[in-house]
Amino acid sequence: MMKKPAMQEKLVARPIVGCLVHSHFWEGPCRAGHAEDMTKEAESAAADRYFAAMGEEMKKVIPEVELLPMVDARYEEKFVVSEEVYAEIEKDMDKADIFICMGWRIPKLERYKKPIVIMQNGNEGIDFAAYCRNIGVEAYVAMDIRDLNEILHYLWVRKAIACTRVLCLSAAAQPTFGIQSLIRDPEILRQKYGLEVIKLPFYEITKYMDRITDEEAKPIADRIIAGSDDTKVNTDWFINDIKYYLAAKKMMDVYQCNAFTTACHELCTSEIPQNRKFTPCMCHSLLKDEGIPSGCEEDLNALMAMCVMQYLANRPCFMGNPNHETDEMLRIHHAVPALHMNGYGTKALDYKLWAFTGQGFGGKLQIDFTQNEQDKITLGRFNPAGDTMCVKTGEVIRTEYDDVYCSPYYYIQMDDARTFMHHLAGFGHHQVLIFGDYSREIKELSEYMGFKVLEG
Repeated sequence: MMKKPAMQEKLVARPIVGCLVHSHFWEGPCRAGHAEDMTKEAESAAADRYFAAMGEEMKKVIPEVELLPMVDARYEEKFVVSEEVYAEIEKDMDKADIFICMGWRIPKLERYKKPIVIMQNGNEGIDFAAYCRNIGVEAYVAMDIRDLNEILHYLWVRKAIACTRVLCLSAAAQPTFGIQSLIRDPEILRQKYGLEVIKLPFYEITKYMDRITDEEAKPIADRIIAGSDDTKVNTDWFINDIKYYLAAKKMMDVYQCNAFTTACHELCTSEIPQNRKFTPCMCHSLLKDEGIPSGCEEDLNALMAMCVMQYLANRPCFMGNPNHETDEMLRIHHAVPALHMNGYGTKALDYKLWAFTGQGFGGKLQIDFTQNEQDKITLGRFNPAGDTMCVKTGEVIRTEYDDVYCSPYYYIQMDDARTFMHHLAGFGHHQVLIFGDYSREIKELSEYMGFKVLEG
């Protein structure tokens, strides 16, 4: 089976409620109140209520998170958590990615060196987080459930990227002809972000295509053709695009991958697409609609940005070549839009099914992006060193189509497109486009993942 899509991964959290329950009543410089509220019995009852209330709060945690059973970590004024409580915390410790702490801090929890998210609106959480960070333990503070869910989402995105394994069908050129600016050493991505890249010869996929039967491919081809408002591709040849897509999925099964990219220029010059009458464009569009990042031309810079943006926004991306039209207008074009650009689970966009080639082979979706629910878009790309992401926002104002080659064309209004193009000289050309303004979220995510952001 294919490696589980990264978007189906869960961030596993152990919720822990800390409560200081004193052994008896007294008052002093750190303790004052009403006697009836300060007995061991009264404080124990309050701790019970707080534990139950936090259990209700945990029901509001985002679905990307799997919660292990919540632990009641009470202790007395000696500030020592019992070994019995720690035994509860340690159950399924190998599964837990993080701790979620509520209430009073849990003394010596830092011993496990796991990231800690403290939901506590006050001095306790801030103090404990500062201490943890000082000793090299990752820690964050959430004032409330809104804060908590935002932090958990960023941590989930980071985990999803670390669970991404890319099948890269490569020409083994260093670099590939079409992308001089790509991240040449995939080990950079593995060591920094956990994202793995498996490189294989681009022509290996033909063996898998030969094993895909017409009976497997035709229903998919027929469904896509039937949904088109305007079909110009040769429908007899279109089945070959689907065979390429199914072959890519089969290769990902075999090599336990859940993301995809392939050489394009070298694939083209091999004349394999000419002889078999397909292009890889439809494969990229279909995979992205299934939550599988899929990028053109072995471009790991764009694919890394695609993973960040797709997982962060829960929607597929477009990617393409940027061109300066005016100082307030950028154009971007490729043949790889997706049908669910408004978000996974939303209604598919209307589309035309045209041909990439003048001969009529190579299906490409032609989608008008003015159908999108949000006018604002975000563009992103990593630099060749893999440590900085260039981010720019704008607004798609019109869509145009070309009967052959890379199309559609999206015209994006933005501030100072000229300066943005100059910034791209440090990043490379392909831009990943997602609907919505996610510039703030990307910048915040960068703090969790350790990359820099250049705002275009």
